Amino acid sequence: MNAKPPGPVSTAVPVRRPWALLSALVLAWSLWMVALYVIAFVAQPDAVLGIVQKIFYMHVGTAFAMSLAMVCGALASLVDLVRPDDRVDAFARACIEAGLLFAGCVLTSGPLWARKSWGAWWTWEPRLTLTLLLFLLAIAVLAVRALTADEQLGRRVSAAIAVVAGPTAFLIRKAVAWWGGNHPIVIEGGGIQSPEMRMAFGFAAAAILLSGAVLVAFRYRGLRLAQRMRALGLGLDAIRLRRQRARGSGLAPTAAVVLALCLPAGAAVSVVVSPRTSLAAQPETGGGPAARA
Repeated sequence: MNAKPPGPVSTAVPVRRPWALLSALVLAWSLWMVALYVIAFVAQPDAVLGIVQKIFYMHVGTAFAMSLAMVCGALASLVDLVRPDDRVDAFARACIEAGLLFAGCVLTSGPLWARKSWGAWWTWEPRLTLTLLLFLLAIAVLAVRALTADEQLGRRVSAAIAVVAGPTAFLIRKAVAWWGGNHPIVIEGGGIQSPEMRMAFGFAAAAILLSGAVLVAFRYRGLRLAQRMRALGLGLDAIRLRRQRARGSGLAPTAAVVLALCLPAGAAVSVVVSPRTSLAAQPETGGGPAARA
């Protein structure tokens, strides 16, 4: 008995509205509004740097978010190397992409502050150099993942590169204490004395960190949906292949019966149509009429 081909498969995927993420997004937007107001109208400009000092609130907050995202991405990549998991891979990619965005913000806001404070846009001091290295590492992770033909190979190579981002972020944190440089130690050194400046820095850091968490969460959700869509497409391809095989196995016995019926009939027709040719082709024996004559 032929196997019955599988019926139509429903491709409907339930869509869950991310109410928690939307609530976090609204909270982050509210924090941004408060932080910008406090920075612009409450915190007084610095006595030496003037209004340029206000870049500090965004610069340090994005540096915190960059380091946190890169460390989380490095740890997730290490776990994915040891025990591959699509969820861990998606989280690692989301963290690395967010870390790349924040690293770009750090490298953009830093020279704006350095030009006024140090008199130069860029100096190859340890912390700046390590930040640039971290930025390039994140670009390498995403480039290898996007350009490698073998998806699994690209996944493992990019994860191995991403693991290096964790120690690099730690070295950025300790660069000034270990090797010196032009960067001032403001947070640990108690450089923020004014209560208004501390309030501005707190709101800015909270807004940036929460925005980074929301960005990672939304990107993780998008990557997981892409993985499920890819798995759904592979499943549909497998169902189509099984259907084709089922149709082929159902036609094979029918074709065999038709051939079995047609071949004897064709042989009989050939004998009736050309009997002389068939008799001439038979070998002569001693008991035939020609031998008796």
